[in-house]
Amino acid sequence: MAARFTIRELLEATGGTLYAPADFGDPVVDGLTIDTRTLTVGMAYVAIRGGTFDGHRFIPDAMEKGAVLSISDTDVPYPHIRVGNTVLAYQNIAKMHRERFDLPVVCITGSVGKTTTKEMVKAVLETTLRTHATVGNLNNQTGVPTTVLQISEAHDVSVMELGTNHFGEIDAIARVAQPTICLFTNIGEAHIEFFGSREGIFRGKTEMLRHMRPGGTVVANGDDDYLCTIPNAITYGFSEGVDVRAVELKQNGLSGVSFTAELFGKQLPVTLHVAGKHMVQNALAALAVAHLLNVPEDAALTALAAFQPGAGRSSVIHTERFTIIDGTYNCNPTSMESALDVLHTAGGRRVCIFGDMLELGPNAPSYHTRIGAYARSLGIDRILTVGTLAKNAASDPKDAYDTVDALIRDLPLLLKDGDTILVKASFGMHLGAVVDAIKGM
Repeated sequence: MAARFTIRELLEATGGTLYAPADFGDPVVDGLTIDTRTLTVGMAYVAIRGGTFDGHRFIPDAMEKGAVLSISDTDVPYPHIRVGNTVLAYQNIAKMHRERFDLPVVCITGSVGKTTTKEMVKAVLETTLRTHATVGNLNNQTGVPTTVLQISEAHDVSVMELGTNHFGEIDAIARVAQPTICLFTNIGEAHIEFFGSREGIFRGKTEMLRHMRPGGTVVANGDDDYLCTIPNAITYGFSEGVDVRAVELKQNGLSGVSFTAELFGKQLPVTLHVAGKHMVQNALAALAVAHLLNVPEDAALTALAAFQPGAGRSSVIHTERFTIIDGTYNCNPTSMESALDVLHTAGGRRVCIFGDMLELGPNAPSYHTRIGAYARSLGIDRILTVGTLAKNAASDPKDAYDTVDALIRDLPLLLKDGDTILVKASFGMHLGAVVDAIKGM
């Protein structure tokens, strides 16, 4: 069900000025969109300006498709509400909608694992509760309000992902989401180019706390040296003294991992069919949230056992010739080391195809050198790199490729039957094409 507003409510939320015919009245707007491709009759269209686009160009298309009016930052020859900043207006409208509901909202942020943790939390909650959640990773300045506007009376709980690469961004979107549970995954080096340091990243992520509703709860990774300092948080991890702890860990190669979760004095046997200690931490976070929202433990454990990550997020693909670990959705030093740990557990020859990690600032070359050294310390059999930064990780110059196309041409000469191949880089490196090429071999 779409979020509905009267024109009067939109004016109240945005502080804008209505420009419309005298007989326009106060019609009900049946939902908002920032994308004319999703617009249906009766909606309002919010024209967003971005770095490479201007949504105002599509106002005529929106009106032709049946929009009641547009929200714009300039005058147009159609009914519209003029505002100073359409992104802020969109956020303010979503905030008004959020304030219509008292349901719990779980907001998740951190340097690594936001989306996978969000999907695990969603999986355990929806066993019992009517669960609304961020679609994909709509976690930015327009994605979060889009998500909030989808909340309806049909939902018992909402799970949202909040992303950032600059100071102030979490503050803006948390103001809209108004979390009742603030979940922090970790403080790593992702986007350190813009935050300057891990301490800066910590400050940027914890902007969310300013907007937690009274009586809310913080859930934080107790193994993280920054997050463990948040006062009064429920903590999870491997460390002694955390509230939700994993013990008796048994790694089963790429088939997954099993462990015992010590959950507020109870011991629960957990089986995951996804590999890696980082997945254990994600599962612990999900169990903590499930406990807070009174989800039966058996239901939560069953959901975790059935969980599989999305494409490009360390998903495992088996072909007739190879096993592929697809980590092409994103990459930073922390997630890359975790992925190498998973590759290390595989049998047979282990190959790492590593592309540039972006937004790491002036120390980016040293981060890539560190990854190469770490891979060699694990005994990874071959490291192939793509990009100007990743070449710092290569053991042999002939294994460093400038482009994805050049690497793909040589793949038949580089790979052998039975190889387990990790493919990982920042999304902008487009290494998904490498995964597709390997699948086709």
